[in-house]
Amino acid sequence: MTTAPPGPDARTTRRREQTRARLLAAALDVLGEQGLARSSVESVCERAGFTRGAFYSNFATMDDLVAALYTSQAAALVDRVTERLGAGLPGTDLDQVVGHVLEVLPVDRQWHAVRAEFTAQALRNPGAAAALAEHRARLRAELAPVLVAALHRIGRRPAVPADDLVRVLVTAHEGLVTSTLLGEGPGVGTRLLSATLASFTEEFTEEVPS
Repeated sequence: MTTAPPGPDARTTRRREQTRARLLAAALDVLGEQGLARSSVESVCERAGFTRGAFYSNFATMDDLVAALYTSQAAALVDRVTERLGAGLPGTDLDQVVGHVLEVLPVDRQWHAVRAEFTAQALRNPGAAAALAEHRARLRAELAPVLVAALHRIGRRPAVPADDLVRVLVTAHEGLVTSTLLGEGPGVGTRLLSATLASFTEEFTEEVPS
């Protein structure tokens, strides 16, 4: 039995997805090198090898592109954490669990630079602040059930609302990435994050129905 080749609609969709992915990759490079203020539609298109028409068929503005880039990076982070935690845990020791997850969260200088500039823009622009807050809330909402399920498997549960737990962990991790990129001493990341988990979670024992 032969498989029919993809139809024109499927090929068009695949080409569009590939174009969008190339534009996002180019935007990460350009924004990381030049910053938000000096980046333009033209510079992103030139880096990606596309025309302005290709850009505007995918994004309305540079702000729209930056928002899509943030969404793409956040989705990749959630996927890496979900896959890592779902594949099994090395034990119940929090240092081991945290180290296990950090192995799949590389320190990305380009993305960190873009995120820092996006944050700086949000501090000056209420519209950008609202957009950033929405993106971060969505990230926490996606990470929370994954984290809670993993904690449950090692006999722990959040001692605070799950959203608050994810918020403090994400904030701590971002600070650690900044320290690492600035050349500060390595080695504190796992200890700090595991201490945070210990402080904001608690052990529990499941009750066996009588």
